[in-house]
Amino acid sequence: MGKANRARRSLAGLSALALGGLALGFDSHSGLAVGSGPAFHNSAVSGGGFISTLTQSPTGTLIAGGDTQGFFRSVDGGQTWTPQDSGLPASAYHVAAVLAAAGILYAAVGDGANGGVAASADDGLTWAASTHAGAGSPPVFDGTNLPGQMGHPRATGNLLASDGSFLYAASFGRGLERWSLTSPSLGAGWQCVAMCTSYLNSMALDGKGDAFISVISRTGASNGVYEVTGLGTRVATKAISARTGVSTGVQELVDIGSRIYAAGTNGIAFWSNARWTTIDKSSHWYTLSGYETSAGATPVDVLYAATYSAHGASDVERLNVTGTTAVITALVPPGVVGTTIYGTGTQWWEATAAGTAGQNLGPSAMIGGCPSSTSPLCAGSTADFFAGSSILTLTRSGGGATDTLLVAGRSGIWHYDPGASPAWLPAVTGLASTFDLGVAVDPVNSANVAAVDADWNVLASMDAFTDVDTAVRPPLFAASSGTGLGETWDTSVSPSALIVSGGNRSVNSVGSIWYNATWASGGAWTALPLPAGVTARPIALAAQATPSSGVYVLLAAFQKTGVYAFTGSGTTGAWTLVPSGTSGGPTISPNDAHGLSLAWANNGTAVFMYDTGTHAAWESTFDGVAFTAWAKVYADTSVAPGRGWVAADPSIPTEMWISNTNGLGSVDTATCAVACALPTWVTTGPGGPLAAYSSANGDYVFMAGGGPAPRFWEVQLTLCAAVCPTATGFADPYYVDVAGNPAALAVGTDGTVYLATLGNGIAAATAP
Repeated sequence: MGKANRARRSLAGLSALALGGLALGFDSHSGLAVGSGPAFHNSAVSGGGFISTLTQSPTGTLIAGGDTQGFFRSVDGGQTWTPQDSGLPASAYHVAAVLAAAGILYAAVGDGANGGVAASADDGLTWAASTHAGAGSPPVFDGTNLPGQMGHPRATGNLLASDGSFLYAASFGRGLERWSLTSPSLGAGWQCVAMCTSYLNSMALDGKGDAFISVISRTGASNGVYEVTGLGTRVATKAISARTGVSTGVQELVDIGSRIYAAGTNGIAFWSNARWTTIDKSSHWYTLSGYETSAGATPVDVLYAATYSAHGASDVERLNVTGTTAVITALVPPGVVGTTIYGTGTQWWEATAAGTAGQNLGPSAMIGGCPSSTSPLCAGSTADFFAGSSILTLTRSGGGATDTLLVAGRSGIWHYDPGASPAWLPAVTGLASTFDLGVAVDPVNSANVAAVDADWNVLASMDAFTDVDTAVRPPLFAASSGTGLGETWDTSVSPSALIVSGGNRSVNSVGSIWYNATWASGGAWTALPLPAGVTARPIALAAQATPSSGVYVLLAAFQKTGVYAFTGSGTTGAWTLVPSGTSGGPTISPNDAHGLSLAWANNGTAVFMYDTGTHAAWESTFDGVAFTAWAKVYADTSVAPGRGWVAADPSIPTEMWISNTNGLGSVDTATCAVACALPTWVTTGPGGPLAAYSSANGDYVFMAGGGPAPRFWEVQLTLCAAVCPTATGFADPYYVDVAGNPAALAVGTDGTVYLATLGNGIAAATAP
């Protein structure tokens, strides 16, 4: 079969030269089929990400914005959510605020210099982002945590407001800005109104031509609240302070009736008659919302506030305010937080101790943070890592009874119904988890799937991610900020053993590799001893019981160090370094902890690698005993080379498939012992993660293309028509919404495809 395939592929290359290129940036033997092909859907790995903001459109549609996941939409009151990121670049997946104004949804998106404003004119179905590009362009919003605030923008308040004529924005480093709602382009026409070099973390308009802004330093320290007067005439700015300090450390400003309310480090207060009045002196409130039920000299207001965990029953509280008096009711006493997903009878994986964060779920961790200094989640720290970010009132009782709420925070979204038992349930169906960095399917049993994750280290399933296996108790890969980086399976034992690796998510210090042959039954993990003298993170794994020799070999790539081969049985064996050769050697992605792809040749006679550090594809052959020195197969010499991936051809042991910024192509390494020619490209758009699949219907290579217009590519290698291989890109609607930043791709022997993403969890589909 190999020679026949190779002949057909050579003819395909000649056909491409003869026919020339087509439109859309794809070459002659690739095509685009919109809305057909594999149908992707969310897996059970859902609801684990932080949701920064909630809003309701005038139609009643609910819109949620994730800190890294983009947008989600619900038309059934939060029972189910669907990702809605169509049209967004991955840089706009950081969502800090959403506002409905003049029939349009506007959102503060982006991260630092990539910040900007996104808009949706179809009730949140599709979005268009206008990023910052200089004077007059949209404001900047930061999407990362700031040292002084431990959760920005997760602890960021209202950043957008409208007075019916202008859209106002509290920007990060450019003060209070505004844009006319009648302007023809969202990407231009923005003007600074006040404090044009300040960093703002919340804003409110009082409806009388004044604005109130909370000002912070670049590092997050509070500079107090300022009043900006005369928005329609002559603008003036003044600081408004209080002896109690309530005007410092402010995280949220809201306009309710005749008052501006503030919530923050020093409690909850309101500004009225040119002074602050404190109504709750409890500390560290991050989120505030509410409404007025009675106006006048002694107004009656209903407020809801959220704080960080360890605050006990007052994680969320209701404040019935009459004049200057507040009756405060704590809404999260013990026993009111359930683990069944709202609207279903399904137990939520995070609430049932699957993964480190789930072990700490309960009333004191519902919103997020550190339940105690001894918690594995906190690693000895008592700092509030995360904070309640947004509260949406679904009903308005007027204070006579507690309203139905949606509260967003560390663990997705929670539904609160005071008339139900339990009152709190996770409303997470369809919400994505955050950074799933890798996914791998057991080659022997395709129902077994494992993923490495930035928050939960390892997630595993025995039923193709229909459910997350709550028996798995993965180890922490590092004392702090642990994250999973690599995963693979040892098929030399039966059932297959799961092997995972990881380390600190931001520092290239010693990580760990763990082995578990009884993971499915809650068995203990055993640490593999690392190679002598290695002090770097193991960022990628690939194991194989090689068909040619029956030898079990585990490959581990250590960042900035090299690839080592562990030969032996289980956790007993020895490490040897795969040596560099005359063409030098890979640097093992010194600047990207996820920038390495490993793949074994289908018969175990070689290992292929794409190293983003050198922007090159490499090969080392294996004779069952030793590996040859790395040989450079291909190097990306484009102006701005990015990340790349490799996959082994399903039928030709010497053929390496490569994807990178230049597209998807293949190189037969048997024909280039000295130097290889450029790959034979079958697509010319930006590449993505790869996976190979062999079935009775033929051999395939799949590619997960990302970017603002994601495409899932299927390359048919056998059973072709006139030209082979043929590449077809599919624009599946669900895929388009989640695949802007793909991280890894895997396919099981049953044809189930798994896509791990940086921000939108894991999606699944069925291959041909």
